[in-house]
Amino acid sequence: MTKTMIWTTVVAALFTTASLKMLHYFNFIKWSPIGWAKKWLLFGSTHEWWKWSVLFIVLFIIFGIFYQVAVRTSRIPPSVTALCISAIAAVTIEWLIHAPTSVTEGFKTLSIPFFSILAIVSRFVTGTAVYMKKSFR
Repeated sequence: MTKTMIWTTVVAALFTTASLKMLHYFNFIKWSPIGWAKKWLLFGSTHEWWKWSVLFIVLFIIFGIFYQVAVRTSRIPPSVTALCISAIAAVTIEWLIHAPTSVTEGFKTLSIPFFSILAIVSRFVTGTAVYMKKSFR
């Protein structure tokens, strides 16, 4: 773990959390990013900012793992890795939330702004990881 990795994952988690809040506030996504708290009954009666804090921590861990994976795949261009990972993540997340009955219905429910946010963050994390790996060989 380096300082660069920690700062990259903190910024990525902050940006993603804030972006999800804005996407939900302006109804660009039809699901709540903190809706998992109601399903799991973990934080049912707690304040909303605790749920967002837990989401931030989970995103921090996920982006830390993603950073380590991106370092190991430094031979693949960061743009290709970021697009593939963000497409897989966006489709999987929306598929799990909406549970469509067909593939075409699944792609119709996919939120383009959500995919864009994931692509931006994925590119940031992979770009930083690959740059740091190549510059400190």
